[in-house]
Parts: sequence; structure tokens; C-alpha cells
Amino acid sequence: MGDVGAEQRPRAAEPPRPRVDERVLGAGTGARFAMLLLLMPAACGSLMLAVLTPLADGDRAACELAAGVDPADPDPWTAPAMIVGQQHAFDFCVSRWAPSPPWWQVAVWPVLVLVGAAVLFHVLPLWKARRSRVVPLEAIDPGGRLRTGIDLLVTEAGLRRKPRIVVDPAAVTGGAVVFGSDRRPVLCLHGGLLAVRRADPARFRTVVLHELAHIANRDVTLTYATVSVWRAFLLLVLVPALLWEGFQVYQDVSAGGGPSLDRDVLLALLTAVPVHLARWEILRSREFWADLTALRWAADPRGWPTAVAGPAGAGRGPLRRLSGLWRTHPHVSLRQEALADPEALFRVPALMVFLTGATACTVQIHLLNNVAPYGTATTGRYLAAALPPALLIAAGVGIALWRAVAYAVLTGAPVASGAVPGAWLGAGMSAATLVSGPGPGTQWIPERPWLLLVPVAVGAVVGAWSTRCADLWARTWRGRTLRPALLTGQTGLAVVVASWLVWWQLYGVAYLTGFSLPAEGVARWVTARYPTTAPPEDVLALPGLMLTPVLDGFAAVPLVALGAALMGVVPLAAWAVGPPGGRPRWMPAGGPVPPADVPPLRRVMLPALVCGALACLALLLSRAYLHDGQPPPDARGGSYALRHVFWTLTALAVPSLLAAVAVATAAGRFRLPAALVAAQITTLLGYAGVTVLVSVDGCLGFLNVLADRCGVQPPWRVARFPHLLLLNVASVLGVLAAVVGTALVAALSPLQTSPKPTLRPGAEPVTRVALRRRGAAALCAVAVGVSTAVGGVHLRVLSAAPESQVAAARATQLLGVPGRTVPAATRVNQVDAWYRLGGDGGLHLVISYGGRLATALGEAKDTDSWDSLERRFRPLCRDWARVGVFEVVWFRVPDPDIGADWHAMAARAEDGSRRCAQALDARDRTAFLAALRQLVGAGNCAAKANARIDALLRGDGRPGTAHRPGGNPVCVRVAR
Repeated sequence: MGDVGAEQRPRAAEPPRPRVDERVLGAGTGARFAMLLLLMPAACGSLMLAVLTPLADGDRAACELAAGVDPADPDPWTAPAMIVGQQHAFDFCVSRWAPSPPWWQVAVWPVLVLVGAAVLFHVLPLWKARRSRVVPLEAIDPGGRLRTGIDLLVTEAGLRRKPRIVVDPAAVTGGAVVFGSDRRPVLCLHGGLLAVRRADPARFRTVVLHELAHIANRDVTLTYATVSVWRAFLLLVLVPALLWEGFQVYQDVSAGGGPSLDRDVLLALLTAVPVHLARWEILRSREFWADLTALRWAADPRGWPTAVAGPAGAGRGPLRRLSGLWRTHPHVSLRQEALADPEALFRVPALMVFLTGATACTVQIHLLNNVAPYGTATTGRYLAAALPPALLIAAGVGIALWRAVAYAVLTGAPVASGAVPGAWLGAGMSAATLVSGPGPGTQWIPERPWLLLVPVAVGAVVGAWSTRCADLWARTWRGRTLRPALLTGQTGLAVVVASWLVWWQLYGVAYLTGFSLPAEGVARWVTARYPTTAPPEDVLALPGLMLTPVLDGFAAVPLVALGAALMGVVPLAAWAVGPPGGRPRWMPAGGPVPPADVPPLRRVMLPALVCGALACLALLLSRAYLHDGQPPPDARGGSYALRHVFWTLTALAVPSLLAAVAVATAAGRFRLPAALVAAQITTLLGYAGVTVLVSVDGCLGFLNVLADRCGVQPPWRVARFPHLLLLNVASVLGVLAAVVGTALVAALSPLQTSPKPTLRPGAEPVTRVALRRRGAAALCAVAVGVSTAVGGVHLRVLSAAPESQVAAARATQLLGVPGRTVPAATRVNQVDAWYRLGGDGGLHLVISYGGRLATALGEAKDTDSWDSLERRFRPLCRDWARVGVFEVVWFRVPDPDIGADWHAMAARAEDGSRRCAQALDARDRTAFLAALRQLVGAGNCAAKANARIDALLRGDGRPGTAHRPGGNPVCVRVAR
């Protein structure tokens, strides 16, 4: 039965669809329950960090000032650029003046929430079953007739455990509820239901069977576990976090400022609202399942309540849909539709998909926030934080897409593309990214808001790919159940989504918030990576230079090659497992036979093999072209090495695009998975050609590029060619080529309405088909094996936190030192923070070394023996040798003039101490006097820096330095 609006739809002309068992591939709600249970503990530490950090007696802002950060700088990326080049000093400063809360203070909150949830889980059933509210059934049914009837229903349902039955006499509704747990369920009958039992026995039977269905479907434990975790999270974490933020707003208003809503509040709300909406959506879905289970147990359909007739279309209005989001039970008309046709259980609701995307991104953000204060954010940490939300997306959205495809195949209905649900998934990720505050700074609108469309586009592609793979597997799989194929598809989807989430959080969010690299920094980075004697202007003049960091970003994600490979391997495996056509064994008899519209495997493989050969030919031509302009051996880095990389990627990408277009043209609605298979096979064959050519470079005559001497070496040891990273970039370009090729074919040639004819399974010799399947299986194994090995190497390298000084030097080389005009008052605050937080100690030591050196020089005589000089000056030389480290372990002085004096002090101290030790060892008086002059100059530069700092601080009314300046020291500066 349906409502009036449904009856007015022109659906009478459609042929009746066969009824489908709603249990095909499972419900998927268990995975969504797990998503909610994961989100709340993951959010505990992240939200409480926002409370614990301000409570600590720390001064992180002063450390930022000491690093040279201007709090009023409108560019949010200037501060990270200043800090990352001095990361070692900043970490030391924060550890001393603004230490993070102890790790156990963060880890204890998820434990408290879980313990509190466990207590609530056991207390809630006791509270619901308290004697002041309910009475045992025996108190109302002393003869046991009602209990006997219910026991018969329990036997019909096949339940192993009989529920405890109680009655709520005060409940006048004609319903019932089940609570407790799956092992100890309690069935509570409302007094209104008992009142209508004799007048309407069909309703009584239906309601009881519905509640027993919840027990059979194991809904009780999951439902009350979610309720318990949510309430514990609400009381222990969410409410305290929001109260703290409210207190911060109160303090701002009391101080005369305006109330401000910060990111922590929005992140808390972003955590709470999806939990509520997703929880209610799951509960509504479980009601449908319980209805259908009861119907399968021969419940009378007349026992369900009927919808009240209203104006046409009133039941489907926007207000009803909006109010339905906040209900735990679906509308009566929707339940009646599901009883007539379970198609509603196979839909992919846009709200569910949107919430899954937002929740998955929020989980990743919370997991990263939990560990952010405790060490360097390595790629391994980003990957570990991306895997749980990726698994949740695969288990939630992925299974829902496969269920929709299975329903369409079983009923003979057309299969939707899956792009729209995927776009909603990406929209949820974009919304979570925007609300949680992408990047540094406090900007609300990102610098490049159009990049928020990138997750939407990626989600649409992933959704379309997953749906078409499910459609392909459903028609080729010959097993008795579709679950092994489902597991294969969801494994590939999880890896693809995880690699995407890592890239988005590492690089996509940075580009979204306006991050960009200066061309000079990129040129310095290229020159350092590919050493050359050629002038730097050659690199700056190279077209496409600014694409290098973007491509390197793809190369830096360990799973990106495996994810891209699986986008081709999953559909290729579907083609390889069996020829399409006929009725698959997993389909029940009596339903429609799927049409034989899947293109044969050879139609996919042949263009890929041809274009793979074309890629190898293009590689040869590109090497011949590069050889004509080959520079001398010491100049083959820089722009020449980068041109080699660019031409190699072009030689792989263009044939991949041609293969994708050729295959998509003849693949019908399977054009996207077919194009991905063709593009990835072309890329793999071309990559094999690259491996061979780079290995024997130097033995190829006019095809030599980097080497002149003949020899065979592993390609990953070639210093000026990023062989391993090239696979990541080439794999991503292969996916982009397949997507572009599919879009071109779809735009230029609309999808055929009639299926293309394909060969029957017996049209080819069995040996040829078997050989083709073995070849496809070998390609799958090679693609997965190579990409997994490369990903493992990258993960091992990138997950190791680099040494702080090396990382800071690389960042400074790439970003440069931001040169900003700072207001005078801010400059005083920066120098004061630099001196007060740690610079005073270094300055005091250097000035004391200068005083000791002056005393030693005053006591020295021309007639002193070398032994006497050794005893007097050797310890001083050793002390001055340690001065150079002050410039490394502490910040650069924020003031340019003071910084120049400080740098001259460190440079002269390092040079003078080294020459002093050498002169004492050689007993060279001339060299010894020159070394002492250098040390005296270092002392003068330290005194000059001290005088400048003292004057700057006293000029602003602050206490000066600990050493009052004397005289007018002169510092001879040195070049940096």
C-alpha cells in the first residue's frame, strides 16, 4: 500500500518487478554503527585537547614571536614558513614554555567514554525494567495463555533465547519495545497493545513479530551500545568542551571584545550533528528490516498501521522529509511501500552518503589532532589516520552501492551510474574540511574555494567506478554468493579512498588555503635534487616548472600507486574470472537473465597492448630527442633531468589517453572501468620499458640520456632519475587519462540504448580463453605487486621523521625566509621574546667567553711557552667551538641588524675556534694570533648584538639585557 501521492504516479504501466530478498549482501547498517562508535572515541582526545591546552601554563604565542612571526600578518602561510625553517628551535621552545598535556590526559578520555558507555549499557535496561514502571507478564496473565501465545511466536521466529516479557501498563499506545541486549533481551508490551489484543489479534501478532525481528536481526545490542556511547560522549566530552568554549566567549565579551565562534565549536557541532542524524537514519533503516523479517514470518500485512489519506502529494512534501530526518521511525507510508516492495532498502540515500563523507573526514581530522602535539606529523601518521575512515566509507557507501546494483540486476532494472552518490560523498568531505578550518590561520573562507569542488569530482569518479565494477562483477561472477566479489571491490575502494584522504589532508588542504611555492624556491629544490653545474636560470626558464611540486605531492603518498593500480585491477579481475552471459549462480531461479552486454576481454586488452607498445616507442623517440641536446656529464641534472622526467611522463600519459578513448568507445556503459584497465595496462607496459631503458642507459648509443659509460644498474639507484616516484605519478596520470577519455567519449557519443552484441562463452576455443584469463591474472599480480613494493619503500622512507636540522634546511631551501615589513612595536615584542625565552642564555655565555678571552689575552706574554699557551687557551678554544651551535638550536634573531651581528658572531666563533685548535696543534704563532683575532671579533659582535637588544628593549620601557653595554663595540659582519 502507498499514499495518495504515490498512486497518482504513472507507474501502473511498468511491468511488475520480481520480489527480491532484502538480505542480499547484508544490510550494511552494522558498518554504519561501527562508524558512529569510532567517531565518538576518536573525537574525545581531539575535543579535550582544546580544553586542556589553554589550561596549561604555556606561552606558545611567545615562541611564535621569537621565531619572527607577526600575529597581524594576513597571509596564513607566513607563520608556518617562518617556523618550519627553525623547527628544532621551535620544538625546544614549545617543550619548555608551552608543553603539550601529558599523553595520558588525552588517552584517558576515550577510555572514560567507553567505561561510561559500558556502565550505561548495563544500567539502561535495569532502569527501563524498574518495578515502578513495568510489571512482569505473569502479573497480568496469571493463566499463562498470553505467555503461551508469545512463546509460539518465538518458536515460529526461530529464536534460540526466549526474551523476558514485561508490561508497561501506563503506555496507552498500541505498540511494544525491546531493550537490553541480544543475549538478554527484554520485550516490553504496552498496555494499549494488550487492550486491543482481542479486538485486533492481527495487529498484536504483527507488533510482537516485529519486535522479535529486532532480536533476530541482532539490533538490540547495537542500538543500545550506540545510545550508551553517545550519552557518555555527550556528558563527559561534548558538554564540557562546549561549556569551555562558552566560557572563552564570556571572557572575550567581559574584556570588551565581541563574541566569536571559533573552529573548536564548529568541530564539536560537526561531530554531534552527524552522529544524531546518522544514528536516526540507521534506526529508521532497522525498522524497515524488522518489518520485512516479520512479514517473512507470515505476519499479517493488515496488522501494520495505515497512513491517513491527505491531499495529493502531501505525504512526500519537503516538510515531511525534513521532519523525518529527526525521527527514529520512518513514516507509515514509507513502511507500507517497503512491505510491498523492498526497493527502498536498496536505495542509496543522499543524506546517508553525505553524512558518511563528513563523518569520515571528521574522524581523520580528530585522529590527526589527537597525535599532533606529540611529534612530527609524518606521512605514516597521515596514512594511519586515513585507513579507519576509508574502511568506513567502503563498508558504508561501498556496500550500499553494491546492494543497489544487485537489486537492479535481480529485477532487470537499469543500473544507475553511481556518480551522484559519489558526488554527495565528496560534498560531505568538502563540508567537513570547510567547517573544521583548513590549513593555518583563522580565515573562514579559503583562498581558493573552487578547490572544494575537487573532493566532489573525485567522489563522483570513485562512486561511478565502484558502481560499474559492481555491475561488472554481478554479471561475470559464477560463485554461489556475491560476497567474495564484494570483498574484492571494497578492498580496492578502501585503498583508493585512503590514498585520496592522505593526499587531500597533506597537499589538497594546503592548496585550498592559498599555499604556493616561489619559483626560486622550486628551482633551488630541483637543483639540489638533481645536482648540476648549469646556471639556475635554466631551471627557472623551464616550462611547467611549477607543476613539479604538484607531481611530487602525488609521488609522496605511499598508497597512491597501489590505489591507482587497483582501479584497473578490480575490473580486470572481473573480466578474468568468467565470461559474461547466462544466469550467474548467485542469482535465484525465476528472475530475469542479465543481458549479455559486457564487452569481451579481448576488446579491452588489445588496445591496451597496442598502446603499451606505442608508449615504449614514444620513450625511444623522447630519449633520442633528449640525446641531441645532451649537455656535459656534470650539467645533466637541473633542467635537463627535469625535462627527462617530463618527457617520460608524457610518453606514458598520451598513449594511456589513446588507449582509454579507444576502449571506452566500444565498451558501452562499462566505459569507465574498461578505460581504467586499458590506461593502467598501458602505463604498466610503458613503466617496464622505462625500467629497462634506464637500467642500460649508457649502452644505447644515440638513445643515451644520463650516462655515457655502458653498464647495467638497478634503475632506482640512478641518482638523477626518480624511478620509484615515477610510478606513483604515472599511475595517477593513467587514472586521469582514463577519466578524461571516458568523459570525451560520453560527450561525443551518447550511450547506446541497445546493448552491443558480444560473443557467447563458447564462441572461442577454450584454450584461447584460458590463456587470456591467465594473462589478465598475471597483469593483475604484477600491477599489485609492483605498486605494493613501491608503496612499502615509500612508507618506510617517508614515515621516518627526518632529523630536525635537515628538515629545516630543506624547508628553508624550498620556501626561503619570508621577508616582511614588521611594525616597530611587533619587532620589539619579537626581540623581547627571543631574548627572554632562550636567547639570554646564549648571549650570556658568549659574553662570558669574551670576558675570559680578554682576561687570558691580558695575562699572556710574548715569552710564554707553548705549554703555557696550551693550558690557558685550549679550554677557551673548545668553549668557543660550541658557540656556533647557538645559531642552530635557537631562533634567528627577528631583527635584521641584530641578526647580522649574531650570525657574524657565530661564523667568527666557528672559524676562530677551529683555527685556534689547529694553530695550537701545529704551534704556529702567526696562525694562532689570526685565530685569536677571529675570536675577539666574535666577542665584539656578541657585545654589539647585546647593545642593540638592550637599546631596543629600554627604548620601549622594558628591562634591558643582563649585561649593560659598555663602550661602542664594532662588529665586522660576514656574508650569510
